[in-house]
Amino acid sequence: MQTLLQSPFESLAKVITDFSPEGTKNKLDLLAKCSQVKIQRSKEFMAYHDALLFLCGYAESKDVFDMAMEEMNRLCDAVLELSDVKKDGLSSSGIAFTQTQSSFSLKIMLWLVDNFPEDVSIHSFDEEGLHPKELLKYGMNEMEFEMISDEKLSKHKWLQKASGFKKNKDILKWYLKKVDELPLKDQLKEQLFESTKLYTTISPSDPKFSRSFGSVSISSRYFHSNGILKKFNEHELINTKLPKEKKLSTAQKEEVISASRIALALLHRETDPITYCSPEGIKVFDLEHGLSIALFSINTPWRLPMESYIGFMMFKNGYPMSYGGAWLFGKRSLIGINIFEAFRGGESAFVFAQLLRTYRQAFGAEQFEVEPYQFGKNNPEGLTSGAFWFYHRFGFRPLDQKLYELSETEHQKILSTKGYRSSIDVLKQFTYSNLGVNFGKDEPGISPSHISYFITNIIAKQYNGDRKLAEEKAKQLLKTKLGSVYSKLKHNEKVGFDKLSLYVAFCLDIEKINAKDKLQMVKLIKEKGTNEFEYILSYNKFPFQKYYVRDLMEFKLT
Repeated sequence: MQTLLQSPFESLAKVITDFSPEGTKNKLDLLAKCSQVKIQRSKEFMAYHDALLFLCGYAESKDVFDMAMEEMNRLCDAVLELSDVKKDGLSSSGIAFTQTQSSFSLKIMLWLVDNFPEDVSIHSFDEEGLHPKELLKYGMNEMEFEMISDEKLSKHKWLQKASGFKKNKDILKWYLKKVDELPLKDQLKEQLFESTKLYTTISPSDPKFSRSFGSVSISSRYFHSNGILKKFNEHELINTKLPKEKKLSTAQKEEVISASRIALALLHRETDPITYCSPEGIKVFDLEHGLSIALFSINTPWRLPMESYIGFMMFKNGYPMSYGGAWLFGKRSLIGINIFEAFRGGESAFVFAQLLRTYRQAFGAEQFEVEPYQFGKNNPEGLTSGAFWFYHRFGFRPLDQKLYELSETEHQKILSTKGYRSSIDVLKQFTYSNLGVNFGKDEPGISPSHISYFITNIIAKQYNGDRKLAEEKAKQLLKTKLGSVYSKLKHNEKVGFDKLSLYVAFCLDIEKINAKDKLQMVKLIKEKGTNEFEYILSYNKFPFQKYYVRDLMEFKLT
């Protein structure tokens, strides 16, 4: 019940997760009251905005959704009327028409100026960053020796003089173009660009560049007429057959990429699969309760050598609501999830179950691990929320035996003692181990890190640290034993070859591989460079365990 000390905004925030008939009535009544109140303070703007965002995603009826959307429009229109000082108070909130200052990769910066050319400009350079002239001086004319060596000009002033532009947005476009034209590999360009520590200002004129309206198109809206799902059979859902991949046009896939990049940019975040992706490397599945998941594979040059880093963005009725990814290697997968703050009062467990279901069925993953940050290491919120027990619900247990035993003792205390909660000290202890769950029958195989150290050891001891010599030997072995001729491969197939050749040559007993499996291995190598989704499926079909050399299995890091 509303008290005299509460504004209707505060009262609304307390009932948004109440899906009872009375709760729905309260929401509609309070939305009506909120619509009559002028929003004044920055904190009020942000809190009300996130409450509306939750209602747009988790509305139980069209009436609730329509009123929430109407209020979202009113709130964002009010932003346009604010003074500059008050607008600054909403900076980085993600509310439509508010500024964001952040640092991004070269790839995202190029995408931003290409898609929002009038909205992006230079903000500043961190003092500790490399001077931009160090990147650009070799592309300048020798007659500009004075400009190249000038130590008096600030970084911004130097770019202004070198480019001939005065406006920050024009200077930025020029600078990005010149960095992109450097005759270097993309990875090195990214590293050099990052070293300059450039910060940019985004002043969106497009409402889509916001958390408020940054959704993707949907064919129908799911309403939570029966409330939100808190209790369900996790294993039954994870084993429920995944629907067929959604058929999308290139334009629709571009919309998914755009919404995902914007959602992360507004959080000052990037993930490689979403940054370095293209429409052909995306899969989308429509799930239950208005959820859909977009899976992103990384463009060829940026892919990992053995594992497959497949990122995701989860959408709730079209709104980005969760992101993360999985590092797949055979049937094992490291997995991470982040749920956007505005949606944390919803169906978090259901969302995570859908995530496990998708990666398990789309890619054949059976053994999942989560790293300690996900449940508390250097993450105070993860500790106070008891995130460890969230994963425990799905069968995740500490991989360390002593911590496993501690978790079993704690779980028994929770079951037998009413109101018992694990202390922060106990929860901290759990962060000294990854958590793992196995939905299959096979034991986890050899790890990518073990293979990586083994290959380094081979190069050091058998080739005296000569990487080029080792690579040439691997190329020769794959040619003579597998019939994979490097010069006959297409460009992306060569990238796949380069990524996998040392693994295949030094970790597998190629002499023992039968003719059928040799053909499968050649196919696998090509797919690493052409189609990461197909590579994952092919990798799971190949009997690696049968062909691993004994030295690899017996190798121990000293």
